[in-house]
Amino acid sequence: MEIPFIKLEANGNNYLLIQEECVNKNLNISHLIAKMASRNYGIGSDGALILSNNYRPIPYVEIYNSDGSKASLCVNGLRIVGKYLFDTKYKDKESIKIKTDSGIYEILNSLNNIIVKVKITNTFDEENYFFMQKKYHLYFLSIGNNHVYLINKTINPNYFKRVLGKHLSEQFDCNVGLITPISPYAFSIITYERGSKVTQSCGSNICGASWLLKEKGYIEPNCDIDVETLGGNLTVRIENDEVQYSGTTNLICKGTYYL
Repeated sequence: MEIPFIKLEANGNNYLLIQEECVNKNLNISHLIAKMASRNYGIGSDGALILSNNYRPIPYVEIYNSDGSKASLCVNGLRIVGKYLFDTKYKDKESIKIKTDSGIYEILNSLNNIIVKVKITNTFDEENYFFMQKKYHLYFLSIGNNHVYLINKTINPNYFKRVLGKHLSEQFDCNVGLITPISPYAFSIITYERGSKVTQSCGSNICGASWLLKEKGYIEPNCDIDVETLGGNLTVRIENDEVQYSGTTNLICKGTYYL
């Protein structure tokens, strides 16, 4: 079987984009994605986005992590699908909507930046958590995906990537963000992503982190905030209950996977 794909990246977060009609419904899709996403035995990616146009006028995308597990939301994935649709089927549009398992999102195309608007209406839960005889203060938020955050003061980033992030992701079945505030207009974040481990960036994790920092008074609303990730810098802006997540998206390659 031959499966055409396109590989794109958004801030280093790279996904395979596959048209739904190119995938045999009798296949185990999760197993297929895990094989295709393998960096040693497949194409290599953080996951896959299966795009369906059967839900016209709003396209629908299924989101898979690199281990084949499903995700309800991937903001970088929405940027990737948006980039593809703006370049192909919606060349004359500046705004489209895309449906995921967590809802419908508006995507904007502005000067080669793909912007995703994410409304956040949930509030944070907080608790102290003990791990290896140390106390950590955790913040919990669900915005399509479940997220746990730590606001960094003394945590070694390498320890987070190798031990703490992995443990918290498995313990709470969620994405984990280690946030370091820099100024009222900037912060950095490292994400241990459920189903994909440490990734260059995670859009929904960044949106939730922005909201948390705004609620805690670390960053300012109604202005552009610079975000440093392992995959580079991007911009967020919080207005009312909405995070606007902006950055460039690039085509890596096109090809055919042989099953």
